[in-house]
Amino acid sequence: MESNESTTIFSKKYRKTKRSCKYELQETELIGLEAPQDLIELALWSTYVKGERVVSLLLVAEPESGKTELMKKYRKNIGLHVRRRFSACGLITDLIDGMLPLLFNKPKILGHVMVYDFANTFTYKANSVDSTIEFLDALTEEGIGKESAYWIKGEKLDPYENLKGGLIAGINTFGFFTASGKVKANLYKGGWFSRNLVATFSNSQVMNSKIFDSITDGNYRYDKSFRNIIKLNLPKKRVHVILPKRYAQDIRILASEIAETYSEDLELHTLKGFRLQKILIALAKASALRDGRKVVMDRDIERIRYLSNWFNLKMKPLKINYPFK
Repeated sequence: MESNESTTIFSKKYRKTKRSCKYELQETELIGLEAPQDLIELALWSTYVKGERVVSLLLVAEPESGKTELMKKYRKNIGLHVRRRFSACGLITDLIDGMLPLLFNKPKILGHVMVYDFANTFTYKANSVDSTIEFLDALTEEGIGKESAYWIKGEKLDPYENLKGGLIAGINTFGFFTASGKVKANLYKGGWFSRNLVATFSNSQVMNSKIFDSITDGNYRYDKSFRNIIKLNLPKKRVHVILPKRYAQDIRILASEIAETYSEDLELHTLKGFRLQKILIALAKASALRDGRKVVMDRDIERIRYLSNWFNLKMKPLKINYPFK
């Protein structure tokens, strides 16, 4: 029986019940990246939570952080469409040409588009970038419509009306934070920070030392933990997952805190956190579903609360010992 009291990270209750979790992250050769690995998986699982939004995720990290190698490990999962370069025009053209099969038809859900280097999206002309951001806003929120692609004439977009999906993308700090990249400004202008999740992280000195040791020992060539592909045991249909009211209140508070932190980092205006609340609910339910449950429990909330340490623009170091393996 779960406690009615609010949970805290690393509570004694969680440590006692951790062994009962059915799901464990697959170990990889990428040292210390369990938190972003967990986020990628939960975003993918969110697609299968009935009635909730498909969570989009932008991972911001320094070069050589391993984020691209990590993302590539999930490239073979159903409903995941990898694109080296991304634009609204290109994606819609692929849809019409049948190169992007839908994951579900009722409601229409594409799944996720995965882009290893999101900075490439912003190398096009300004009007193309604006169109892409507007398209992403529609895809990840209310669904695309005829107005999502003014350059497509006739009824070609009719089969994809109200289509929804998500984006999982990576970008390095140079492309994200520098004025020349204009990425952060464009995403803010398009409302990305209220509609979707941005997670930033860096390597700690301890993690860097362990990576150097691994390379020195030659483990990068034959590490027993190497995983080229990670296949998730995803369901064939969307599943209804229950969120007890006591946990909904915890998520409401957490969403407000995250929105406030984003607002401070952006130095612009205050985000309310309404959409972030929906995102966190989807993630908590995805955590339960991945664990084989249809009801959210303490450990799901604790997992999301722990991961929220990186839901900001502060580039906080990852912790070498991940408590939710």
